[in-house]
Amino acid sequence: MPSTSRCPIRARSSRTLLRLMLRPVLSVLAVALALAGAPGEIRAQPAGPIALLPLDADARLEIYGQPVASEIARALVAGGVDVVVVGPRMLVPDRAKLIVDGTIRSEKTAVVLTIRVRNPSDGTVLQTLISAAPTLANIDRAAAELSARVLPFVRDKLVALAAQPAPAGPLREPIAPTQPGASARPAIKPVLVGVGVGASASATVEPLRAALAIAAPAWVLEHERPATVVDAAALARATATKTVAESAADRALGFEILAYRVIPGIVPLARARVRVRIAGSSAIVFDRIVVTDTVVGDRAMSAAALAERVAREVLAIAHPHVRRQVVG
Repeated sequence: MPSTSRCPIRARSSRTLLRLMLRPVLSVLAVALALAGAPGEIRAQPAGPIALLPLDADARLEIYGQPVASEIARALVAGGVDVVVVGPRMLVPDRAKLIVDGTIRSEKTAVVLTIRVRNPSDGTVLQTLISAAPTLANIDRAAAELSARVLPFVRDKLVALAAQPAPAGPLREPIAPTQPGASARPAIKPVLVGVGVGASASATVEPLRAALAIAAPAWVLEHERPATVVDAAALARATATKTVAESAADRALGFEILAYRVIPGIVPLARARVRVRIAGSSAIVFDRIVVTDTVVGDRAMSAAALAERVAREVLAIAHPHVRRQVVG
């Protein structure tokens, strides 16, 4: 039976929840007006999704690979591009029109981000973009700058691909399994993920929205499901099932931040109320409000780091319900 009770789900045991928390991730800056077209500009709509892979990184920078990729995903989605975020052990979807991947490398004190746009059929590199941060503390700015440069190339390339006539010849034969007698791995359908804020929420929820927008797709990827980042409005109660039905996904996971309160201090505290909605193609299967206990920060903890901890708490509370409905 679908779970749509209005009774909020609350934290039960901090010790139990800690075991369910996701690994810490870097909260990076969102790309805003730089991604939008000029006022009054009309663009052809790109057709088909792109597959976004986690960035390969040096050992000490490995934890930043998925967050930086998630930031690029949000930038592309904001620019009207359909994105499927693919985990490290997942196959690239057959319907992907382009592949975006890259690296994070350290060069003395600097950090260099490199993004490649590739042809999924043969792996040909179509474009390489590089952005350098003078120190690790500036990696968020480098990610934002790189995102702003990736978007126009990807969008224009997709529009050009959509305008090409369909090939007259037969389609390529599927690649045979590498091991004798092995069968092809079945395609895994993506999960739509959207994070938004409630209509009555104040501007103070923004740090939590930014943190949850990264943590939620990462949670889906950790459970070996591709994550497609979508506008949170598409996952509202009135539109969520229609959004799923019209996509290649079989589930949608939406988060609506209703309240986020921070009590500043040497050791900051925070609480949050977040609606979690899970939809299939024909029905809402879960719709409840998650209420955290007071989340205790560390001494002199930054606002972004505290928001990341609260985001992990929200996911930990919702974990059994999301896992049952999304992971199976």
